[in-house]
Amino acid sequence: MMAVAEARKRRGPSFVVRAAVACVLTVAAAGAVASAQSPKPLPSAADILRTMFAAPALVDYEGTKVISTVQGTRAETVTILEAYKRLGRLRLEFLSPESVSGRLIVDDGLSAWQYEPSLHLVIRGPSFVQGTAHPERATEVLRRYRVSVLGREAVIGRDTVVVALAPGEAGSNRRLWIDEATGVALRTEERDAGGEIVYVSYFSRVSYSLNLPPALFRFRQPAGAKMLNFYVSGDAVTSVNELQARAGKDIILPARLLNRFAFRDGRVARHGAFTAAAAAYTDGVGVVTVFQTPISRMAFPNVGGPVATRTGRARFLDVGYFRVLVWQSRGMNYAVLGNMPQAVLIAIADELAASR
Repeated sequence: MMAVAEARKRRGPSFVVRAAVACVLTVAAAGAVASAQSPKPLPSAADILRTMFAAPALVDYEGTKVISTVQGTRAETVTILEAYKRLGRLRLEFLSPESVSGRLIVDDGLSAWQYEPSLHLVIRGPSFVQGTAHPERATEVLRRYRVSVLGREAVIGRDTVVVALAPGEAGSNRRLWIDEATGVALRTEERDAGGEIVYVSYFSRVSYSLNLPPALFRFRQPAGAKMLNFYVSGDAVTSVNELQARAGKDIILPARLLNRFAFRDGRVARHGAFTAAAAAYTDGVGVVTVFQTPISRMAFPNVGGPVATRTGRARFLDVGYFRVLVWQSRGMNYAVLGNMPQAVLIAIADELAASR
């Protein structure tokens, strides 16, 4: 015992200091391991949705995106070059497969132009890009969807938060992989009522904070191309009652569609005795536009495939990024445009037909 005490005495106070430092380092290392093992808390559904709705006013990006759609037993996958400039300008160049190569969509924040090379057809409609920040729409989405935060996943090396949105009634179930740092949705899935995937889009690469030239977001119509024009100019009207008063009794303008999409705004254009009207509806995530004009004012080109609706014959055109359903009834042309599944657009057409 005396030998041990003597040995400690010879080693002096430095031994005690080294022992204390070793103890502190051990505790710190244990704390670091515990911290590494404790996952970063997930944001709330409201917080990550607010980040997503703020992104259009804050973030520029360019990337390659893959889009797959399923209709029955047929699936189509396309690759596009997507460029976005803050405050609502978008350009989509379709690269493959060869059947869609050359397809182009340009949205300048006021209207969207799409060139379909296989038909030598230009489709012009209202802008479907939300260019300004709308973090308050998170509340709208939470009211209309059952929203769940499922966890975190890496998409092309970036941390994303996975959010599931289930509609209360008609509509598809969606999952969004939202870039936690920028708010950009890097992957999107839509599933039908049976849980089958009907739409997938994801970036295979993306770059942020680019100085994209404004000329990239100007559309130049190819010479000799046919035009399918669903764009109505004029000031936006945000009251459905005021829009109805301006449009007249022949135009159908419900306040809601499918008890899911609420009226957002609309425009009316007059051409002598004829009226054209476009009304936009949103569920907080997606936008659909209902376009109406007299048959005598505009003839629809014979495009798309035939589908059955309550109105009788209609034609459905799926152009990869958004879809168009057109039909005629009682002297009027109708079209529903949006990035919704075919079943949703047909349900809207049926509801409009029942309201006449």
